[in-house]
Amino acid sequence: MKKLFSVILASACLASATAQTTALDFTANDCDGVSHNLFTELEAGDVVIIELVMMGCQPCVTAGNSLKNNVLPNVSDPSRVKLYSIGFTNGINCTQMNDWKNTNGFTHTVFAGMSAQTTHYGGMGMPTIAVVGGAAHDVFYSEQGHSDSDNPDILAAIEAALVAGVGINEVNSTDVVIHPNPVVDILNFDKADWTNARILDLQGREVMNVQLVAGKLDVSLLQPGMFVLQLTNATGALGTTRFEKK
Repeated sequence: MKKLFSVILASACLASATAQTTALDFTANDCDGVSHNLFTELEAGDVVIIELVMMGCQPCVTAGNSLKNNVLPNVSDPSRVKLYSIGFTNGINCTQMNDWKNTNGFTHTVFAGMSAQTTHYGGMGMPTIAVVGGAAHDVFYSEQGHSDSDNPDILAAIEAALVAGVGINEVNSTDVVIHPNPVVDILNFDKADWTNARILDLQGREVMNVQLVAGKLDVSLLQPGMFVLQLTNATGALGTTRFEKK
């Protein structure tokens, strides 16, 4: 039986992820009885690391420790970053999750089984780790399996999500309409009152900071890739969205 479980676990950890660009919302009590709505937390500017775990999965414990010890201490704004471990099937209950948490010395928030989250992020590959954030509920990172070599990518995703979440209470990113997206050279804005544009890469590094003229922005000198765009106007309102440079 132990051999069969090992084969199943190995197959799970080798499963390939299905790419998702938008997080899957949930409203649920955590295993301490506190109610959460994922999208509300993201819209408040928080970034959530979702770790989907199975009981008896040592790589899930190793990943949890790596996130706790090697990723979270290096986050630029830890007050806005939450780590949630979630049981990967509906058959996992809070007694099991709390035992898992306490046995392994974790202090972060855990939830009982949510198979819909597992399906959304690619199936049974434990642990599965996703980083989600921003008013558009974006997925900045999603992978099945984990090694310490993944931590720089996870940290970069968290920093990008933190940037995307800045100012979303002032202007929701869905209020920022840009076109075309993807863009080759000139990015156009729906509102002419945006006065300044700040562009950051997905590592949170500023690559452009310019005054806008007539609601247009020349991005032709940017390298191809995904970028975070922050806009401000004369009243100090801020809008955030993402775009792709071709």
